[in-house]
Amino acid sequence: MKKCAIAFVATMGLFAAVSAAQAQDSVVQPQQAFNFRPNSYGCLSKDKFDSADQHAQAGEHQKMQRFFEGYECVSTPVESRFRVIRVVGHDVEFVNASSSDKQGMWTADRFIKQ
Repeated sequence: MKKCAIAFVATMGLFAAVSAAQAQDSVVQPQQAFNFRPNSYGCLSKDKFDSADQHAQAGEHQKMQRFFEGYECVSTPVESRFRVIRVVGHDVEFVNASSSDKQGMWTADRFIKQ
């Protein structure tokens, strides 16, 4: 009986941990309007964003800066509204909220203020 109770408590703890992790995952949908968080950026293509983001995550700031010098990536203003075009995993394609463009820039959902 004691083993059964321990297994039940362990299962409930695991369920709670998974539920909490899913709740923290931001859900961004196409056509959703949003603002950026401070210190966010976007890039002209998903490949450019992925490369710049890898350098940022690795602390390779000089390599990341090259994308900004060539205007392949730009800082995003926090006061402007943007619109999601599509979502691929945690990467988000976006345009200015008033734009009717079908192609935009790329960023990560962690930069989006919810």
